[in-house]
Amino acid sequence: MADMPKTGPAAADAHLDELKADLAAVKADLAQLMQTLSRTARHGVDGAGEEAEAAMGEVSEWAEGQYATLRDYIQEKPITACAISAGVGAVLGLILLRR
Repeated sequence: MADMPKTGPAAADAHLDELKADLAAVKADLAQLMQTLSRTARHGVDGAGEEAEAAMGEVSEWAEGQYATLRDYIQEKPITACAISAGVGAVLGLILLRR
């Protein structure tokens, strides 16, 4: 008879207390997980921001170099630059008018 599980209100209260304790442990674990995820996300955002700033600096330097090269080319060969611009404008105009 000692092997038979207890039944009745006392047993139900004991199971309910166990469930409450388990739920409290799960709640504490979830809170800790959320804190860890928050710290990880913050670290990832900081790293991505630094990488974006570095990439922006590189693109800015490249664009300034390209602008200087284009400016020099236009100053050296203004007629050729105008002809190229007119040709590109005509092609773009034809493409846009077909729509």
